[in-house]
Formats: sequence, C-alpha cells, structure tokens
Amino acid sequence: MIDISEVERSFKKFRDDFWEDVTDINLAKSEVKIEDLKTKMMDSDYFKVVKKFAEERGWDVVSEDLTLSVKKAEKDEIVELPLVSTQDDATVFIQPWSRVVDKLVKLEEE
Repeated sequence: MIDISEVERSFKKFRDDFWEDVTDINLAKSEVKIEDLKTKMMDSDYFKVVKKFAEERGWDVVSEDLTLSVKKAEKDEIVELPLVSTQDDATVFIQPWSRVVDKLVKLEEE
C-alpha cells in the first residue's frame, strides 16, 4: 500500500522534473506547448502515485485537466486534488507539498 512518504518522494521528483518547463512557460520563454506539458504531467509517476493512493483507500478517481477528483461511492462529497493549476494557459503552478499532504491526510482519514 502506498503511504504519504512515497507520494512525497514522487512529488519531489515531479517538481525537479518539471520546474524548468514551468518557469519557462511562466516567463513566456518556453518552446514547450502548455498542452504538451499538461499531458506529460498527467502521465507522470506523481499523478499515478496519488491516484493509486486514493484508490487503495476506496476512492473512485477521475482525472481532469491536472486535477484529480475523488469520491467514495457511499458519500456525496467530491474531494478535488489540484496537483497543478493553470491560469489563462499562460501560467502553471505546481501546488506546494503542504497543500497536497493536507488533502491526502483527509483522504486517509475518511
């Protein structure tokens, strides 16, 4: 079973892998198209590990534009896990680990 420390390791690798592309896009210096970057991010181990973390705890997961939406079958509440956010397709922001871990702890407790 995946634990939070494994997700944190995956987050750190993700941040290291994508920080340069994110910075270039935010400074409008990137040759990488934002849609290509989003696809690479969604296919990354970080997104896969977070998805598996939620699924192992009984949550149904839907991936939607850099956000994972999770829901338990017996509950009406949907929990959004915005791992990366974008604004106007010109700015990309990797959510800080502190925000992500708060959401993961909530998933683990329910």
